[in-house]
Amino acid sequence: MKKHFFLFLLFLIALSCKQQSTVNNKLRDTFQILPKPQKTEILSGGGLNSGELTKLKLSGDFERPVMGEILGLLTGESNAKGGILTLKIDNSESIPKSKEGYILTVKNGNAEIVARGEAGLFYGCQTLEQLLEDSRDFDTSVPACKITDFPDFSYRSVHFDLKHHLDHMNVYYESIDKLAKYKINSVTFEFEDKLRYRRQPLVGAPQAISIDEMAALTKYARKRNIEITPLVQGLGHASFILKHPEYAKLREVESNNWAFCPMDDGTYKVLFDMYLDAIDATPGSKYFHIGGDEIGNIGICPRCKPFADKTGMFELNLYWFNKVCNFLIEHGRTPIFWDDMPFKNAGLWFATRNKEDDPELWKKGEKKLDEAIRDFPKKGVFMHWNYTTCRQPINERAIKWLADNKINTMVSTAVHSSWASLFPFDQRTGEVSDHGLVAIKSCLELAHDKGITGMLSTAWDDRSPHMETFWRGFIASAEYSWNPEGRTLDEYQKAYMQREFGPFANYTDLYFQLRDAAHFWETSLVKKGNRMDSENTLFQLPGMAHWIKESERKKKKKIDYKKIIIDLPNSENPGEWSAKYKTRLDEAAKQIEIYKSTSKQLINLRQVSTHNRYHWRVFSALNDFQITAPKLLMALKQCDVNNKNQHADGFKAVKKALVDFDSAWGNLKKVYYETRFISYPPNYFPDRYFHFASQREDLTWMIQVEEKLYPDIVKWLGENK
Repeated sequence: MKKHFFLFLLFLIALSCKQQSTVNNKLRDTFQILPKPQKTEILSGGGLNSGELTKLKLSGDFERPVMGEILGLLTGESNAKGGILTLKIDNSESIPKSKEGYILTVKNGNAEIVARGEAGLFYGCQTLEQLLEDSRDFDTSVPACKITDFPDFSYRSVHFDLKHHLDHMNVYYESIDKLAKYKINSVTFEFEDKLRYRRQPLVGAPQAISIDEMAALTKYARKRNIEITPLVQGLGHASFILKHPEYAKLREVESNNWAFCPMDDGTYKVLFDMYLDAIDATPGSKYFHIGGDEIGNIGICPRCKPFADKTGMFELNLYWFNKVCNFLIEHGRTPIFWDDMPFKNAGLWFATRNKEDDPELWKKGEKKLDEAIRDFPKKGVFMHWNYTTCRQPINERAIKWLADNKINTMVSTAVHSSWASLFPFDQRTGEVSDHGLVAIKSCLELAHDKGITGMLSTAWDDRSPHMETFWRGFIASAEYSWNPEGRTLDEYQKAYMQREFGPFANYTDLYFQLRDAAHFWETSLVKKGNRMDSENTLFQLPGMAHWIKESERKKKKKIDYKKIIIDLPNSENPGEWSAKYKTRLDEAAKQIEIYKSTSKQLINLRQVSTHNRYHWRVFSALNDFQITAPKLLMALKQCDVNNKNQHADGFKAVKKALVDFDSAWGNLKKVYYETRFISYPPNYFPDRYFHFASQREDLTWMIQVEEKLYPDIVKWLGENK
């Protein structure tokens, strides 16, 4: 009898373990909370169904947090015994110490969120909202569970670079909502000329955001636990200011608008006015990013050269740094600045990108760092930027040096390569290149290991990609700054797709295929390099690089674009053109086959996604646009034959390729226009920065190659009838 009872008891234990395992698997596989919580426990008892919560109870003296579309429907507490969400402020030891931490308990048709502060309650609600979304979408209950959660990084920022374009204002509001959902708590707005400065009105572009509009967005963001950090470039990267003739006297070199003179008092009058306006536009924010990277072209003018000759170039740089930092500190802001200049001064900056170690170089450079750091602003934040995996030996030494010296440090990774134009560059795990999700995860893991708790994920506008192409990286930055070791990249991909597009959205190799397609588009129609190389993009002016003298830029210099763009088949030598471009034509044929896969995937994703279909519309428009170049090449190949019938078919194919381009280009502009301004007002004072996106006042900077090549093709068709 005892034996039978013991066997029955073992059976019950095994059954309970199996049921517990089933619940654990269900929570893991069905419910994709993003970022992944620090700790999740399964509890006994009943769970919670979507729609079961109806009432809200606030236990403490605080305002109801901003909630999502599900929790936002909850009404005030009644005498109901179930279906209640309780929010509670509690400072007991069991609660995570972070003000952004929380404990969420789901059990028997109720939910409770306990936190030390309102930010924690807000984030607990974001997690519960995601659970209830999945419960609704999968038609299943949330298991009884307890989630204990807190961020590993206290400052988690993403970058909105307004350098070359401006999105519609509603896009920024909608972006704040989405970032808050994924527990990002800062947006670094790089204004350049897209803020309507009051104290220096000449700087602001005609369509710029007003200070009042920006202040309203800042207030909106703060209710969602997001601080807007302004970024106003200063000593270098100043062409958006110094391009105006009225500021020419403040240039370090009169013919070059890249850098201010750091010894001219007028420099600080202009910059401090702009700082004050940016402070007014972001009321209550803690930080202010002053840039300060890639500073060159100083120590040249008569005002600076004696100082630089006596004390050194780095000390001249520090003169500016300390002056602007002290101003911001006096006005209640903590300055953030890029950290490349001290490492450059120590001869170590480029070494931080080398895969090989050099202990002697580090030892020599460390002495210079130890000397330089004594004169650096004491209350500022070093933003250490490295857009690779950050695992280079000297880079790791640099981060360790910052940590060992107790220097207030944050790290900066990137959501894409600054050289991407259509789709963000990304890499598969194990590839040689260091960009994309692999780099984001690796960088944030390293920073966390070194005790760094602040990060910024940049999204540079050099080639002005569409905002939608950034989100996969932005959300990955949210994931790995909250919990750096929570998920593998494959697990993140699944969570990202489910959260952003619904339970049925999936893909195979889509993002990598699109990356490769965009790379071929960049290179396909020019003889060497890519269409965005400086020597290939000078159709407007003969010198875009910042080191080109302005007097040279203004010269009427005719560009021989025939030396840049591919030539066309010669009917007198059939086959010669195809032989010359064989490698390119082979790749074009390959890309056309891949396009069949990517276009089908994108159509399917638009159909099965339960929300955010605009994302796939953007990607589809870009995909249809980039394939026009491979299709044109293959059509031209059809013409490069000694066969009249095939020749006629080739001409038809070329004409169709031109029509397809017009259609794809028109659709791309239409899709872009839904969220961004695609052209500047007629009275905009052009920058003519060396970036690809700054060469025109409308979106046609993308198609400079086609503008020159396609009329030649039309002429060529007429000559070869």
